[in-house]
Amino acid sequence: MSSEMQPYQVMKMLNDYFIQVDRLTKKHQIYKVETIGDAYMCVGGCPDRCMSPLGAQRVALFALDVIEMTSSFRLDDGSQLLIRCGINSGRIMAGVVGEIRPHFSLFGDTVNIASRMESTSKSMKIQCSDATYRLLRDAPDYDFNIIERGSITVKGLGEMNTWFVNGATKRRTDDVIMDSEKDKSTQSCDYDR
Repeated sequence: MSSEMQPYQVMKMLNDYFIQVDRLTKKHQIYKVETIGDAYMCVGGCPDRCMSPLGAQRVALFALDVIEMTSSFRLDDGSQLLIRCGINSGRIMAGVVGEIRPHFSLFGDTVNIASRMESTSKSMKIQCSDATYRLLRDAPDYDFNIIERGSITVKGLGEMNTWFVNGATKRRTDDVIMDSEKDKSTQSCDYDR
């Protein structure tokens, strides 16, 4: 698509689009780390810590809203933008790096796998790893519609089982009270993307 556009048109399109995505990060209380070209990197549970299932829930709801927003987003010529989303959960290292234009960065296998979840996903789909799937099953406020994609080959990592997040339904208040009595062992402090 960008090969058919002038550089200023690409910049305007990305700016218009990322402004909408930025608004969704605020809505879902996740942290925008950076944009890399046309990729948008964000995290739930960092730098403001939260329980892992809540971080995964926030990122998954954000991704669902991004897909919905993107489906109605139109370029100046009326054409539609198509995206892929990828989510992984686990431990990361985070911090500010460098002296010239320092910015908050994330490092670790969790970040690399999240990137692979995006690059191997399908158009207008949200692909997640087993780690994220397990956390979303324990999400505090929502039941997620998640379909197993199956095993895929992931560059540098081999075969991985993955899932597609297709939707979410908010639980009734009495369901949330019952869930609060679940096994407390799910309360780890891993970070989620």
